Amino acid sequence: MGESQAKQSGSSEPRIQSQDSRDEILKAAMQLFSNRGFHETSMSEVAREARVSKALIFWHFKTKEELFVAVLNRLLEPYFIDFAEEAAMDERAQIEKLVEAYLRFVRDNASSVRFFLAQMLHDQRLSESLNDQVLKLYSGYRAMLVELIARAQQKGICTRRTAPESAAAFLLSALNGLLIEYLFMGPNAVDPEGAVAMVGEWLFGEPAGSSSSEAGGAPAS
Repeated sequence: MGESQAKQSGSSEPRIQSQDSRDEILKAAMQLFSNRGFHETSMSEVAREARVSKALIFWHFKTKEELFVAVLNRLLEPYFIDFAEEAAMDERAQIEKLVEAYLRFVRDNASSVRFFLAQMLHDQRLSESLNDQVLKLYSGYRAMLVELIARAQQKGICTRRTAPESAAAFLLSALNGLLIEYLFMGPNAVDPEGAVAMVGEWLFGEPAGSSSSEAGGAPAS
């Protein structure tokens, strides 16, 4: 029994160590890519910064491009929203949470966003694989907005009768405009709470938290 437990414990340790080393590599790569750029950062430098062997980096990531995309995924990881865990939220609350997550991401990672955009615009070879990844994430975000807007319209929550695809496209254009404003003008240029309130008024006809039902009145027919 004790021997069996020891074997099981021993088999789990390499996996834990492997994940730890991968995390350290991603942290080091994120810092170096942001400060030095993609081409100016070598895998040897990443190895030194992460305090691991270069061979271990290539064991986790076959190429520097693959490492770069993994860094992008790690950067976006905290902003993936699992609405299965938010079953009590209605469509309006979910849309507002998506908008908040987008603006929070821009606010917290402005320098990294600026760097990734520059890489995509100026490096054709790198941008191909990176564009695929970014477009996949962007398409998922857009599809989620379209679905939520459509459901809100069906339930009568959303007063905007524009086609869900067009409404989502307009909303994303506004968010992308805020992203550019933030990158050029700094954090004071964007008011996340104000932006969420404007989304509420545009899609639902009233600011968040001021619905007629909450005020004691009946919803409009």
